[in-house]
Amino acid sequence: MYKRIIIVLAAVLALSSCRKDELDIVNPDFRYCYSYESQFETIWQGIDNGYVFWAREKVDWDSVHEAMLPVFRGFDAKGGATDAELTEAYGKMVEGLIDHHMYIQVKNIKTGNAVYADPAWSEVPSRDYYHPNYFNAQVALLPSMTGVTQYTEGVDAFPCYFALFPGTNGKKIAYFRFRSFSLSDLNYMVQTMQISPTALAPVVAFYGGYGMNGVEGAWAGSPQVEAVIIDVRGNNGGNLGDFYPMICSLTPYRTDYGYSRVKEGLGRLDYSAWVPFSLNSYPNHIGADKKVVVLADCNSASCAELTARFAQLFPHGTFIGERTYGATCPLLPGGHDLLYSGVFGDYNRYGYYCYTSNFDVVTSDYQSLEGIGVTPDIECLFDLSALQSGHDNQLERALQFIRTGK
Repeated sequence: MYKRIIIVLAAVLALSSCRKDELDIVNPDFRYCYSYESQFETIWQGIDNGYVFWAREKVDWDSVHEAMLPVFRGFDAKGGATDAELTEAYGKMVEGLIDHHMYIQVKNIKTGNAVYADPAWSEVPSRDYYHPNYFNAQVALLPSMTGVTQYTEGVDAFPCYFALFPGTNGKKIAYFRFRSFSLSDLNYMVQTMQISPTALAPVVAFYGGYGMNGVEGAWAGSPQVEAVIIDVRGNNGGNLGDFYPMICSLTPYRTDYGYSRVKEGLGRLDYSAWVPFSLNSYPNHIGADKKVVVLADCNSASCAELTARFAQLFPHGTFIGERTYGATCPLLPGGHDLLYSGVFGDYNRYGYYCYTSNFDVVTSDYQSLEGIGVTPDIECLFDLSALQSGHDNQLERALQFIRTGK
């Protein structure tokens, strides 16, 4: 009988510790919030249980709770808060957190308006090289740049641009720039005839098909081309599924980035073991004899930053530009049920939403780039005066490097 009790008790304890029961206690996804205090508590607790960077975070999260709870109680006591007051309060709540993917969206109970807070909004503009995104002004120069041929551009739904530049010894440099990693969505729209295939003409020119099957039959893989430039300046990321075929078509090698881990419990330091994070080459790829140059700037985030970092790891790759945004760790929507972390809440139904990372990713020497960004191999800071005089100094620097090797 004693042994049976022990077995039953062990079974009960095992069941009580399963993922579903734990999340039922503190599930951050489904809570009706009828006060400013309950909104704050729900978001604070969701971050407390599911934030993946507590192991290296410098913010004292308990002190944040202690300092901010009276503020939100004060909003309830006085019958509401202005949008500006609520924005400021949540801005102070997340200030200093290193997750540069993170943003919080909350419905103001009094006004019904959405307010937002994002830790990167205060950090990135404080950098001495920061500048706004001049994507449109830069691409407007492309058709008139010296020696450009085969120029083509996409549509507003997916702003993308392709051009051939003169290289050395009669060869060409294939250039491709795009605004976001949303090719799979656009491909679906093409396949369902919602948009014309010509909308993705630059993708077809560079990669050979809007189905993203590598660089077969495209300019990037042509023997007439000696180097390629992938321009992700001002690119804020997007679908990680698009990243793999785009970047892995640019090398014949398997590329080891470092390691990744996830949460395995509700405690701040409940982590899985580190596992290798690497990407295999895509079946249809360019050769190692072609230089790969990635252009990125302080407005390049998420998949755009990974593009720059992976190019650095190619033996034939170089990253030119500026230290990137700092949102380097991937995420999945609705990850709490799987990974104890990531995006939670439902703004339309419950009035709150938090967008945050699932995966803690580090380099091969266990250094995190989250909140920091990727540092270029060749720094070339944006020059507004050059742009205003008709020159894209960063693109010109990339062309110079390819043509001269320095």
